[in-house]
Amino acid sequence: MHTVGIIAEFNPFHKGHQYLLSQAKAHTGCKNSVVVMSGSFVQRGEPAYFDKWTRAKCALLNGAELVLELPVLFAAANAETFASGAIKILEECGMVDALCFGSESGDLNSMEEAAKLMLNETSEFQRLLKENLDTGMSYPSARAKALETVSHISTEILSRPNHILGLEYLKALMRTNSSIRPYTIQRKGKQYDDPSLDGMFASAAAIRKGITENNLTEAFAQIPENIVDLLTKEISLGNAPATWENLSGALHYKLRTTAGKDLHEIAEVVEGLENRILHSIESGYSVENIIDFIKSKRYTRTKIQRILAHILMDIQKSEVDYFLHRMHMPYIRVLGFQKNHADILGELTETAKCPVLTNLKKASAQLDEDGLHLLALEKLATDLQALAVPNPLYRIPNRDFTMPMAIL
Repeated sequence: MHTVGIIAEFNPFHKGHQYLLSQAKAHTGCKNSVVVMSGSFVQRGEPAYFDKWTRAKCALLNGAELVLELPVLFAAANAETFASGAIKILEECGMVDALCFGSESGDLNSMEEAAKLMLNETSEFQRLLKENLDTGMSYPSARAKALETVSHISTEILSRPNHILGLEYLKALMRTNSSIRPYTIQRKGKQYDDPSLDGMFASAAAIRKGITENNLTEAFAQIPENIVDLLTKEISLGNAPATWENLSGALHYKLRTTAGKDLHEIAEVVEGLENRILHSIESGYSVENIIDFIKSKRYTRTKIQRILAHILMDIQKSEVDYFLHRMHMPYIRVLGFQKNHADILGELTETAKCPVLTNLKKASAQLDEDGLHLLALEKLATDLQALAVPNPLYRIPNRDFTMPMAIL
């Protein structure tokens, strides 16, 4: 095999990501790695802590040969849409032989068994899922409990965050009868939500918390030494970290000028939730106030954050469905590559099943109407991420058209 694909957010890049990149090649026997990375918003519905060019540089400095952007339509979506969109990008490359992802267990056989069950839902499973949802469970919890009931697979496989994404990757590969071969590597170190910064491989959440609380010494001890200066500079300039609270004004404007019937069409908004969302702005001005008002046992904080991101960008259910089921992606966008492996970019342009974007100033000549629509949405996401950074001097628009690819 020649090229392994990795799906990531790198929010921020840390030693666990460095380990995954190194192990992916060793595990699969591939000489090159292609990363499909979230751009300006991440799967939790938050603006990315560092901008996408900085995060692409981090990956390239630590083993990735090529970094591609996962469009925000998929990046800021639920696990199934996130995974399906990312796998679609890897398929469109036409040169990816393997997929490698981290998981809590490292047990690919059990994960594949669970993925097959999830892909072919029985009537008994659907009944149990509905019963669980009716009790007020969140969808991931309700699904995990239903699957555990109809199979011998433990909730550990079905409910841990890396497993959840891994199962969705496997489902997407199975659904498309993909030739890409999956591999998984057991996650080392702390769990994704562990707030501790001691020991080996702290979570991205712990590192973000450390940076927010100005505990940079401990936070940066969990980051590869070769990118510490890069991230330190972004923070000192005020170009990071981007936070939801800096978008409170933009969010209030959208919620105060959007009708309930229009909110109902927004991605992930279910029947009746639009009314609760509209009333949330009466609870206080901050984004935290809004999220606390809307969230419940059934609707988790993460889901609410995604919905708010969708509202800011007017991402509709029909739009997500359309691009997921489109025969080909409108484009593949390159965020960066290693110049001593420039041949991988040449190979991509030869094998890709859709246009490859390296310079957005030329996009109008390369893209069809769908491509231009998707790119306009990406520009909006990037502008919003810029508005979310601390220093007003760096809240400039149109960075997608002024920032060059990361070439290292």
